[in-house]
Amino acid sequence: MNFVMRPSDRQIKALLDFYRHNVKMKGENHIVAVIKDDDLTITIYDTNRVMFQGKQAEEAFFFWHDNFDLPGEVDAKKPSKTHEFYKVSIGSDESGVGDYFGPLTVCAAYLDKDAMAFISELNVDDSKNLSDRKVLELAPKLMKKIPYSLLVLNNKKYNELIQKKYNANTLKAYLHAQAHKKLIEKIDMEKRPYIIVDQFCEERTYMNYLKQFKNPIRPDLFLTKAESRYASVAVASIIARYAFLINLAKLSKKLGIKLLKGASKAVDEQASHLIKKGGMNALTHFAKIHFKTTEKAKALLDSNNPTY
Repeated sequence: MNFVMRPSDRQIKALLDFYRHNVKMKGENHIVAVIKDDDLTITIYDTNRVMFQGKQAEEAFFFWHDNFDLPGEVDAKKPSKTHEFYKVSIGSDESGVGDYFGPLTVCAAYLDKDAMAFISELNVDDSKNLSDRKVLELAPKLMKKIPYSLLVLNNKKYNELIQKKYNANTLKAYLHAQAHKKLIEKIDMEKRPYIIVDQFCEERTYMNYLKQFKNPIRPDLFLTKAESRYASVAVASIIARYAFLINLAKLSKKLGIKLLKGASKAVDEQASHLIKKGGMNALTHFAKIHFKTTEKAKALLDSNNPTY
Protein backbone atom coordinates (compact mmCIF):
# COMPACT_ATOMS: atom_id res chain seq x y z
CA MET A 1 0.00 0.00 0.00
CA ASN A 2 1.26 3.48 -0.89
CA PHE A 3 0.81 6.51 1.36
CA VAL A 4 0.79 10.06 0.02
CA MET A 5 1.00 13.54 1.54
CA ARG A 6 1.60 17.02 0.16
CA PRO A 7 3.77 18.99 2.60
CA SER A 8 5.03 22.52 2.10
CA ASP A 9 8.49 23.35 0.69
CA ARG A 10 9.72 24.00 4.22
CA GLN A 11 8.43 20.64 5.43
CA ILE A 12 10.00 18.83 2.46
CA LYS A 13 13.30 20.48 3.36
CA ALA A 14 12.93 19.09 6.90
CA LEU A 15 12.20 15.64 5.47
CA LEU A 16 15.29 15.76 3.24
CA ASP A 17 17.43 16.95 6.12
CA PHE A 18 16.19 14.13 8.38
CA TYR A 19 17.09 11.48 5.76
CA ARG A 20 20.11 13.39 4.42
CA HIS A 21 22.35 10.29 4.42
CA ASN A 22 19.85 8.36 2.28
CA VAL A 23 18.84 10.98 -0.31
CA LYS A 24 19.41 10.70 -4.05
CA MET A 25 18.50 13.84 -5.97
CA LYS A 26 16.84 13.11 -9.34
CA GLY A 27 15.41 15.92 -11.44
CA GLU A 28 13.71 13.73 -14.06
CA ASN A 29 10.19 12.39 -14.62
CA HIS A 30 8.95 15.08 -12.21
CA ILE A 31 10.88 13.38 -9.37
CA VAL A 32 12.90 15.75 -7.19
CA ALA A 33 14.44 13.15 -4.87
CA VAL A 34 14.24 9.55 -3.73
CA ILE A 35 14.97 8.50 -0.16
CA LYS A 36 15.83 4.84 0.48
CA ASP A 37 16.02 3.63 4.07
CA ASP A 38 15.55 0.14 5.56
CA ASP A 39 12.30 -1.25 4.06
CA LEU A 40 11.24 2.27 3.11
CA THR A 41 11.25 4.31 -0.12
CA ILE A 42 10.10 7.92 -0.13
CA THR A 43 9.63 9.62 -3.51
CA ILE A 44 9.34 13.41 -3.65
CA TYR A 45 7.77 14.95 -6.77
CA ASP A 46 8.03 18.51 -8.10
CA THR A 47 4.32 18.97 -7.28
CA ASN A 48 5.18 18.53 -3.56
CA ARG A 49 3.58 15.08 -3.69
CA VAL A 50 5.47 12.75 -1.32
CA MET A 51 4.85 9.02 -1.61
CA PHE A 52 5.83 6.43 1.02
CA GLN A 53 6.33 2.77 0.00
CA GLY A 54 7.65 -0.40 1.63
CA LYS A 55 7.21 -2.34 4.87
CA GLN A 56 7.90 0.74 6.98
CA ALA A 57 5.68 3.02 4.86
CA GLU A 58 2.79 3.20 7.35
CA GLU A 59 5.06 3.99 10.29
CA ALA A 60 7.05 6.64 8.40
CA PHE A 61 3.95 8.20 6.84
CA PHE A 62 2.12 8.63 10.13
CA PHE A 63 5.29 9.82 11.89
CA TRP A 64 5.54 12.72 9.42
CA HIS A 65 1.75 13.07 9.22
CA ASP A 66 1.70 13.79 12.96
CA ASN A 67 4.76 16.05 12.84
CA PHE A 68 3.47 18.10 9.90
CA ASP A 69 -0.19 17.92 10.97
CA LEU A 70 -1.25 17.27 7.36
CA PRO A 71 -4.21 15.47 5.82
CA GLY A 72 -3.06 12.32 4.08
CA GLU A 73 -4.44 10.24 1.25
CA VAL A 74 -3.84 6.52 0.85
CA ASP A 75 -3.23 5.38 -2.74
CA ALA A 76 -5.11 2.10 -2.45
CA LYS A 77 -8.71 1.03 -2.60
CA LYS A 78 -9.99 0.22 0.85
CA PRO A 79 -12.40 -2.69 1.12
CA SER A 80 -15.91 -1.31 1.45
CA LYS A 81 -17.58 -1.80 4.79
CA THR A 82 -19.98 -4.56 3.84
CA HIS A 83 -22.39 -6.35 6.15
CA GLU A 84 -19.58 -8.85 6.82
CA PHE A 85 -17.41 -6.06 8.27
CA TYR A 86 -19.90 -5.76 11.12
CA LYS A 87 -19.96 -9.47 11.92
CA VAL A 88 -20.69 -10.29 15.58
CA SER A 89 -17.34 -11.65 16.74
CA ILE A 90 -14.23 -11.45 18.87
CA GLY A 91 -11.33 -9.99 16.92
CA SER A 92 -7.72 -9.78 18.03
CA ASP A 93 -4.67 -7.90 16.81
CA GLU A 94 -1.27 -6.78 18.08
CA SER A 95 0.92 -3.68 18.00
CA GLY A 96 4.59 -2.92 18.58
CA VAL A 97 5.79 -5.95 16.60
CA GLY A 98 7.97 -3.94 14.21
CA ASP A 99 8.91 -1.26 16.73
CA TYR A 100 12.34 -1.52 18.33
CA PHE A 101 11.36 0.61 21.30
CA GLY A 102 8.29 -0.08 23.40
CA PRO A 103 6.27 -3.14 24.39
CA LEU A 104 4.34 -5.78 22.48
CA THR A 105 0.62 -5.27 22.99
CA VAL A 106 -2.27 -7.59 22.08
CA CYS A 107 -5.98 -6.84 22.33
CA ALA A 108 -9.10 -8.93 21.80
CA ALA A 109 -12.39 -7.04 21.39
CA TYR A 110 -15.97 -8.33 21.28
CA LEU A 111 -18.60 -6.68 19.11
CA ASP A 112 -22.24 -7.68 19.41
CA LYS A 113 -25.17 -6.39 17.35
CA ASP A 114 -25.86 -3.55 19.79
CA ALA A 115 -22.32 -2.17 19.30
CA MET A 116 -22.49 -1.92 15.51
CA ALA A 117 -24.27 1.44 15.28
CA PHE A 118 -21.72 2.94 17.68
CA ILE A 119 -18.82 1.50 15.66
CA SER A 120 -20.31 2.72 12.39
CA GLU A 121 -20.82 6.22 13.82
CA LEU A 122 -17.17 6.42 14.88
CA ASN A 123 -16.10 5.27 11.39
CA VAL A 124 -13.72 2.72 12.89
CA ASP A 125 -10.88 1.63 10.65
CA ASP A 126 -7.62 -0.31 10.82
CA SER A 127 -5.23 1.55 13.16
CA LYS A 128 -2.56 1.51 10.42
CA ASN A 129 -4.80 3.86 8.42
CA LEU A 130 -5.16 6.26 11.35
CA SER A 131 -2.77 8.87 12.69
CA ASP A 132 -1.52 8.48 16.25
CA ARG A 133 -3.65 11.46 17.18
CA LYS A 134 -6.78 9.73 15.85
CA VAL A 135 -5.91 6.48 17.66
CA LEU A 136 -5.47 8.40 20.93
CA GLU A 137 -8.84 10.05 20.35
CA LEU A 138 -10.80 6.92 19.37
CA ALA A 139 -9.43 4.27 21.72
CA PRO A 140 -10.74 5.69 25.05
CA LYS A 141 -14.24 5.97 23.51
CA LEU A 142 -14.07 2.35 22.36
CA MET A 143 -12.69 1.13 25.68
CA LYS A 144 -15.67 2.65 27.54
CA LYS A 145 -18.25 0.91 25.34
CA ILE A 146 -16.70 -2.30 23.98
CA PRO A 147 -15.75 -5.40 26.03
CA TYR A 148 -12.06 -6.06 25.50
CA SER A 149 -9.01 -7.80 26.95
CA LEU A 150 -5.67 -6.03 26.66
CA LEU A 151 -2.25 -7.55 27.38
CA VAL A 152 1.01 -5.59 27.47
CA LEU A 153 4.32 -7.45 27.41
CA ASN A 154 6.93 -4.99 28.64
CA ASN A 155 10.43 -4.94 27.19
CA LYS A 156 12.19 -6.50 30.17
CA LYS A 157 9.90 -9.55 30.18
CA TYR A 158 9.90 -9.70 26.37
CA ASN A 159 13.70 -9.86 26.29
CA GLU A 160 13.82 -12.49 29.04
CA LEU A 161 11.45 -14.74 27.07
CA ILE A 162 13.39 -14.25 23.82
CA GLN A 163 16.57 -15.27 25.67
CA LYS A 164 14.76 -18.43 26.75
CA LYS A 165 14.42 -19.29 23.04
CA TYR A 166 10.81 -18.18 22.55
CA ASN A 167 10.38 -16.43 19.22
CA ALA A 168 8.24 -13.37 18.54
CA ASN A 169 5.45 -15.40 16.91
CA THR A 170 5.28 -17.74 19.91
CA LEU A 171 4.84 -14.75 22.20
CA LYS A 172 2.14 -13.30 19.95
CA ALA A 173 0.27 -16.63 19.90
CA TYR A 174 0.38 -16.86 23.72
CA LEU A 175 -0.89 -13.30 24.09
CA HIS A 176 -3.70 -13.74 21.54
CA ALA A 177 -4.80 -16.98 23.21
CA GLN A 178 -4.71 -15.42 26.68
CA ALA A 179 -6.63 -12.35 25.47
CA HIS A 180 -9.33 -14.61 23.96
CA LYS A 181 -9.60 -16.59 27.21
CA LYS A 182 -9.84 -13.50 29.44
CA LEU A 183 -12.39 -11.81 27.19
CA ILE A 184 -14.63 -14.89 26.96
CA GLU A 185 -14.56 -15.09 30.77
CA LYS A 186 -15.47 -11.40 30.95
CA ILE A 187 -18.46 -11.53 28.60
CA ASP A 188 -19.65 -14.84 30.16
CA MET A 189 -21.72 -16.26 27.29
CA GLU A 190 -23.10 -19.77 27.00
CA LYS A 191 -21.84 -20.12 23.46
CA ARG A 192 -18.47 -18.57 22.71
CA PRO A 193 -18.49 -16.00 19.89
CA TYR A 194 -16.85 -16.42 16.51
CA ILE A 195 -13.13 -15.58 16.86
CA ILE A 196 -11.08 -13.82 14.18
CA VAL A 197 -7.29 -13.42 14.38
CA ASP A 198 -5.24 -11.07 12.25
CA GLN A 199 -3.00 -13.77 10.79
CA PHE A 200 0.72 -13.65 11.57
CA CYS A 201 1.42 -17.38 11.00
CA GLU A 202 -0.30 -20.49 9.66
CA GLU A 203 -3.20 -21.88 11.73
CA ARG A 204 -1.39 -25.19 12.29
CA THR A 205 1.70 -23.35 13.54
CA TYR A 206 -0.40 -21.14 15.81
CA MET A 207 -2.03 -24.15 17.48
CA ASN A 208 1.37 -25.85 17.74
CA TYR A 209 2.64 -22.84 19.71
CA LEU A 210 -0.21 -23.40 22.20
CA LYS A 211 0.48 -27.08 22.91
CA GLN A 212 1.42 -26.40 26.52
CA PHE A 213 -1.95 -24.70 27.15
CA LYS A 214 -4.74 -26.82 28.58
CA ASN A 215 -7.65 -26.89 26.12
CA PRO A 216 -6.41 -23.99 23.97
CA ILE A 217 -9.09 -22.07 22.10
CA ARG A 218 -8.96 -22.55 18.34
CA PRO A 219 -9.96 -19.37 16.49
CA ASP A 220 -12.52 -19.71 13.72
CA LEU A 221 -10.75 -17.55 11.16
CA PHE A 222 -7.13 -16.60 10.51
CA LEU A 223 -6.94 -13.82 7.95
CA THR A 224 -4.20 -11.43 6.83
CA LYS A 225 -5.24 -7.78 7.01
CA ALA A 226 -8.30 -8.87 9.00
CA GLU A 227 -8.39 -5.43 10.61
CA SER A 228 -9.58 -4.00 7.28
CA ARG A 229 -12.20 -6.74 6.81
CA TYR A 230 -13.82 -7.06 10.25
CA ALA A 231 -14.78 -4.34 12.71
CA SER A 232 -13.93 -6.45 15.78
CA VAL A 233 -10.32 -6.77 14.61
CA ALA A 234 -10.20 -3.08 13.67
CA VAL A 235 -11.31 -2.15 17.20
CA ALA A 236 -8.71 -4.52 18.68
CA SER A 237 -6.01 -2.99 16.47
CA ILE A 238 -6.89 0.54 17.66
CA ILE A 239 -6.84 -0.41 21.36
CA ALA A 240 -3.60 -2.38 20.96
CA ARG A 241 -1.98 0.57 19.17
CA TYR A 242 -3.26 2.97 21.81
CA ALA A 243 -1.68 0.85 24.55
CA PHE A 244 1.59 0.76 22.63
CA LEU A 245 1.63 4.56 22.17
CA ILE A 246 0.78 5.25 25.82
CA ASN A 247 3.50 2.90 27.05
CA LEU A 248 6.05 4.29 24.59
CA ALA A 249 5.23 7.80 25.86
CA LYS A 250 5.83 6.64 29.46
CA LEU A 251 9.20 5.17 28.51
CA SER A 252 10.07 8.40 26.67
CA LYS A 253 9.20 10.45 29.75
CA LYS A 254 11.33 8.18 31.92
CA LEU A 255 14.32 8.63 29.61
CA GLY A 256 13.72 12.31 28.98
CA ILE A 257 13.74 11.85 25.19
CA LYS A 258 11.06 11.06 22.61
CA LEU A 259 11.63 7.46 21.58
CA LEU A 260 11.13 6.86 17.87
CA LYS A 261 8.69 4.35 16.44
CA GLY A 262 9.56 1.61 13.98
CA ALA A 263 13.07 0.54 12.98
CA SER A 264 15.26 2.85 10.89
CA LYS A 265 18.70 4.48 10.81
CA ALA A 266 17.36 7.22 13.07
CA VAL A 267 16.32 4.50 15.55
CA ASP A 268 19.80 2.93 15.24
CA GLU A 269 21.33 6.28 16.21
CA GLN A 270 18.96 6.73 19.13
CA ALA A 271 19.71 3.21 20.40
CA SER A 272 23.44 3.91 20.10
CA HIS A 273 23.01 7.04 22.20
CA LEU A 274 21.12 5.08 24.87
CA ILE A 275 23.77 2.34 25.00
CA LYS A 276 26.46 5.00 25.43
CA LYS A 277 24.46 6.68 28.17
CA GLY A 278 23.25 3.70 30.19
CA GLY A 279 24.78 0.52 28.76
CA MET A 280 23.12 -2.56 27.32
CA ASN A 281 21.46 -3.42 30.63
CA ALA A 282 19.47 -0.19 30.55
CA LEU A 283 18.45 -0.82 26.95
CA THR A 284 16.71 -4.08 27.89
CA HIS A 285 14.04 -2.04 29.72
CA PHE A 286 13.19 0.05 26.65
CA ALA A 287 13.86 -1.99 23.51
CA LYS A 288 13.47 -5.39 21.84
CA ILE A 289 17.16 -6.18 21.85
CA HIS A 290 17.02 -9.17 19.48
CA PHE A 291 16.31 -6.76 16.59
CA LYS A 292 19.19 -6.11 14.17
CA THR A 293 18.95 -2.54 15.41
CA THR A 294 20.99 -3.49 18.48
CA GLU A 295 23.98 -4.67 16.44
CA LYS A 296 23.72 -1.62 14.19
CA ALA A 297 23.66 0.62 17.27
CA LYS A 298 26.75 -1.09 18.68
CA ALA A 299 28.52 -0.68 15.34
CA LEU A 300 27.69 3.03 15.34
CA LEU A 301 29.06 3.33 18.87
CA ASP A 302 32.29 1.58 17.87
CA SER A 303 32.71 3.77 14.77
CA ASN A 304 32.28 6.92 16.87
CA ASN A 305 34.72 5.64 19.50
CA PRO A 306 37.55 3.92 17.57
CA THR A 307 40.32 2.18 19.48
CA TYR A 308 43.90 2.58 18.29
